[in-house]
Amino acid sequence: MTSDGQQPVGRSFGPVARTAGCLLMAVTVFVLLAGVLVTWFFFSWHHTAQSRNHDSQAALAASADRLRSRLADADADGTLTDREITEALEHRSPRSLVRDEGRTVLVVQVAGYDWSRCYSYTALPTGRVTSEPLATCPSPASRTPTSVNPPVKGRQ
Repeated sequence: MTSDGQQPVGRSFGPVARTAGCLLMAVTVFVLLAGVLVTWFFFSWHHTAQSRNHDSQAALAASADRLRSRLADADADGTLTDREITEALEHRSPRSLVRDEGRTVLVVQVAGYDWSRCYSYTALPTGRVTSEPLATCPSPASRTPTSVNPPVKGRQ
């Protein structure tokens, strides 16, 4: 201090004031950094959830298409037998199976990652198999693989 009671220009306020200023600056930087990290975490989490949903949908569609392809291979001769269906389905069991003169309609629940959906597969005598996703899954039918036989041409 000078003789007239004023602080000289350029002098510090003392160690306590300097420590308090540094502490305030550190707390401010910490709060800003924490805010940035929390924002980054929630953005990343949201993006990961969207990515997982997209991957699950893609896996589900790919699984349904592979099953349609296996059924088409099995139906290449125009007749889709119970044995061919069982082999094409591998570990799945059909939700329903309906046969008539011109087609075989098979409903199967298909899974991909953590999603599942029912698809209707229609096999025609031409060997062509189409698939269509269903809005809801029917309840599983209680049937044995040999309980429904395909129509045999020439016999009634």
